[in-house]
Parts: sequence; structure tokens; C-alpha cells
Amino acid sequence: MKNKKLFNLQEDQKSDHLLVVDDSPDNIFLLQTILQEAGYQVSTALDGESALAQIQQFPPDLLLLDVMMPGINGCEVAKRVRENFKLPFIPILLITACKSSQLSQGLGSSADAVIHKPIDIDELIKQVDSLLCLKHSSASQN
Repeated sequence: MKNKKLFNLQEDQKSDHLLVVDDSPDNIFLLQTILQEAGYQVSTALDGESALAQIQQFPPDLLLLDVMMPGINGCEVAKRVRENFKLPFIPILLITACKSSQLSQGLGSSADAVIHKPIDIDELIKQVDSLLCLKHSSASQN
């Protein structure tokens, strides 16, 4: 019985679409590899502007944002996503190498969670799973 439930959970996860935004191709590759191995569909963007365009075109189930990027940073992307009432609810996970001031700015811009670099894979997967549960429970209440 447990194996069947685990299989169903993995099948559900495969339908979730994540957007990873980071200006470092190496970071994108690392996150994309980890998340795809966990069974998620992953799209990527190298900057805030292209991320916003992708979100408008095809809203992801979860948004993972690097905080420090040139141009539109992750906190500003999160703020713009939250201000766009035409979009469905999208949980936002900020990823940062910064300490407290950037952290509070990010949460103030309506990010749902923050993790720090270097990324702990187990923490990343737990946060993603938790935020997707939030997304799905929110959708089932509407």
C-alpha cells in the first residue's frame, strides 16, 4: 500500500511546473537537475524580465527566485507577481546568499519562503514540497 501511495505522489509531482530564475547558468543547471530528478517539470530564466514574461505566458505552480540579479532582482519579481491579480496564486521561494536585510525585504515582497546558498538539497526539496502543498490546498479551497 505504501508503494502505491508513493507512486501516486510522484505522479502528482510530475504534473507540477516550476520556474527557476537565476542569472548564473551554473546555479540554473544545479537547481534544474535536482528538481527534475525529484520528478518536477522545470523551466528556467536568466533574468527577472524574461521570468516575468514567462510567468505571464504560462504561470508556473512554483517560482524559485535568486535574490541578487542584475536589472530586476528576485524581490522585485516577487512583488510584481503578487501585484498582478490576473495571475493565479504562485508560491515563491527566494534563494539567497545574503543575510537578514535581504531576507526581510524578500519576505516583505510576498515571498513564501527563503533558503540560503549553498543550497542544502534536502531543505530545497522539503520547501518545494511544502509550498506545492500550499498551492494545491489553496486551489482546492477555491
